[in-house]
Amino acid sequence: MTPSAIADPAVAAYEALAPFYDAYTHTYDHHRWLGNLEAIALEAGLPGRRLLDVACGTGKSFMPMLERGYEVVACDISPAMVERARARSGLDDADVLVADVRDLPRLGTFDMATCLDDSLNYLLSEEELGRALAGVARNLPPGGLFIFDLNSLLVYERHFSLDRILETEEAMFCWRGTGEAAVAQGAVSEATIEIFSAREDGCWTRTSSRHLQRHHDPALIQRLLPGAGFELVDLYGQVTGARLEQPADEARHLKCVYFCRRTEAGAVVPAGGG
Repeated sequence: MTPSAIADPAVAAYEALAPFYDAYTHTYDHHRWLGNLEAIALEAGLPGRRLLDVACGTGKSFMPMLERGYEVVACDISPAMVERARARSGLDDADVLVADVRDLPRLGTFDMATCLDDSLNYLLSEEELGRALAGVARNLPPGGLFIFDLNSLLVYERHFSLDRILETEEAMFCWRGTGEAAVAQGAVSEATIEIFSAREDGCWTRTSSRHLQRHHDPALIQRLLPGAGFELVDLYGQVTGARLEQPADEARHLKCVYFCRRTEAGAVVPAGGG
């Protein structure tokens, strides 16, 4: 891994968290969540069963679709997360690979792309977000669907301003939020996960995973989508239990979930463009 990649905050956060990610997210019901997302995608005219999962983590975000018979290609910015996704899925390095959503290459032609678990909130500028949308568009034909979620203001005002502890058999996780109780649209928030895991000699090891996220408000997303080659099909708010509701409300829902369709038009930035 290059020094510049290690210096990237998202890479550093997930390289540290990767060995513990599945334990930390053990309550996440990805099967129910992906089932709900798929149902809405089918209603929106999902044209086939080829899936590109961007920012796939350890594979939890694409396994339900792989088990449903989808043909999956997945990528993540963290090599350690990609290694675990390959081990979980049995897919090889041609189908699960390291890639940065901000400079996403052409990986194929897919019927649907997903980018879940607030991955796009790690993009800290409007320019980076625009490049990510354009990169996904390069991999979809007209009519292809893109589903992604973004954390709401409620998450940054509540969860990024609090401390909490989670204990599992594998480790103890201490979330330390450093944000404010009042967060402006587009603000950057920070939290650190301190991970305490037992060694074979009975001592404890401490690992720190620092997370920087930016709030991206719905108005910004709807402004950027057409230029990247997308139209907004539906916008849902998500609450605990992977339940999706309308209308989306940033003061009540934890996530805003976007369902977008690739259009014929749209000035898509070439790979590596700025």
